[in-house]
Amino acid sequence: MIVNNMSKIWNILNYDHECADALQRKLNLSSSVCAILLQRGINTLEAAEKFLWPKLAHLRDPSELQNIDLAVSKIAQSITNKEDIVIIGDYDVDGITSITLLIDVLKIFGIMPRFYVPRRFTEGYGLSEEIVARALNDGIPNLILALDCGTNSISEIELLKSKGCDVIVVDHHKSNDETCTDCCVINPHIYDDERSCEQRIFCTVGLVFKLCHRLLQFFRRKGDARAFNFRMRDELDLVALGTIADLVPLIGENRIFCKYGLRKLSSKNKRAGLAALCRVSALHDGVPIYPTDVAFKLAPRLNACGRLSDAVLPVNMLLSTDYDEAMTYAYELDETNHERQNLEKEVTVEAEAIVKALYPNDPAIVLFNEKWHSGVVGIISGKLARDYNRPCMVLGYERGLAKGSGRSIKTINLVEVCTNCANLLESWGGHPLAVGVTIKPENIDKFREKFCENVAELAKSVDFSEEISIANKVEVDDINDDFIQDLELLNPLGQGNPDPIFLVRSVKIQGMPELFGTSKNHIRFWLSGKHVGRVLVIGWEMSDNIPPIGVNIDLAVKISMDYWSGQKSKRFTLVDWRISDEK
Repeated sequence: MIVNNMSKIWNILNYDHECADALQRKLNLSSSVCAILLQRGINTLEAAEKFLWPKLAHLRDPSELQNIDLAVSKIAQSITNKEDIVIIGDYDVDGITSITLLIDVLKIFGIMPRFYVPRRFTEGYGLSEEIVARALNDGIPNLILALDCGTNSISEIELLKSKGCDVIVVDHHKSNDETCTDCCVINPHIYDDERSCEQRIFCTVGLVFKLCHRLLQFFRRKGDARAFNFRMRDELDLVALGTIADLVPLIGENRIFCKYGLRKLSSKNKRAGLAALCRVSALHDGVPIYPTDVAFKLAPRLNACGRLSDAVLPVNMLLSTDYDEAMTYAYELDETNHERQNLEKEVTVEAEAIVKALYPNDPAIVLFNEKWHSGVVGIISGKLARDYNRPCMVLGYERGLAKGSGRSIKTINLVEVCTNCANLLESWGGHPLAVGVTIKPENIDKFREKFCENVAELAKSVDFSEEISIANKVEVDDINDDFIQDLELLNPLGQGNPDPIFLVRSVKIQGMPELFGTSKNHIRFWLSGKHVGRVLVIGWEMSDNIPPIGVNIDLAVKISMDYWSGQKSKRFTLVDWRISDEK
């Protein structure tokens, strides 16, 4: 069946054409790339050069982070006195990479800290009472570093202090209530000074990189040879993984982190753990690794154990220096990820059936099933929010409570909604488009009613039409090697620096579109140019929206290189299509 979805608004973005021409002459790049720079607020030669060719020298001094020198002095004292150090980190990619990076640096000074990752089904999230008890049971350390958690863990930190432990928190989560002030906290979100504004885009592994950089500077000033022999740039593979997976903006210093980190990930000189992970993820040596590879191949495997079992395994893999050992870990991660995918499919089918049967017209979706695994509900919530174009909350069962995640669309602010429903929640946190909540099962019906009421009120002023922002028009024959090479300079693309979308006018599909994928839910077809030959077009999850053959159509596409079986070719990723009005 052919469906032409005309509900999406195609908006061709404006830009200053004279300014674009001036940039083009100075940079010697394609007009489309110069237009994209201007559309993203990059309107001077200096800003364009810094964006397109970022350098490590552009990174700001780590001393600008509030409390970082206090943290360094505490860590340096523990290193000098050979004291026991314990690291507690979150079970997602940001937490896993933060733990690994800090251990990499501490090892060069002869310190091998104990590390702990919460077991989500028995210890919950972050610096919980349960994980604190497990850490202390193995011996009371002199210093504990809480990574990607701890900002709101007031009672837990008080307990640690009462046991004689010094505590450092490195975290990027916003404070919901009172923030702990009885320890050293590195978290730009809890300080109001101007210098922290740009730092608020960091995830935790970016903050840990800054902390480790400052620690090395401290020991270099002391003349310590170990600090001079360690290159922080070699840790940027970990920073890129955590930064991309945590969906923080890929701008400013994050862009520099990821540009160099992805280069390290793409090289043959990878750490053993990442070489193994790339192999099981079908990312081959010599093929560039992009943010989409991290988001859809590497990150899900690293996250799988934290969702379903114990995230110590991916940390051990990243720390391993033996490739064969790392492959053993990587295969286990891959198997756990397949388990997660199967579980996710089962829950998605059940969730969609419930929506169609019970809540087809509700302004928002709130679903709960005590049999659903809380480790996969966030992914499903996001899928339902996109499919039904409304905010969605999906809850599973964990430790006697309903626990899950909400995802929003457009300008429906979930922080505002959850604030108005807070009296029905045991705990919650997040940002306008994504929240995590914990609620007593007996309060779910009341919560659903109040959640929907609040969404309906906010929705009165929201236009739910989906808009596609188009950077420029191109012809198929414009997509030559020089164009692709210029476009590559925009990488890394992702949050805050999205893939540009191009309009290809009045083209005809060559041959019949094909369905592919395990569930035959993706489509592919080819276009032909006079000079560039055939160009492959892929439509992910578009089997129910197949464009017609034999008629002129307009395509909204993203443009990239496709690497397959050692061959490199141009590829369009289909965003939308419509019947062309061009004669």
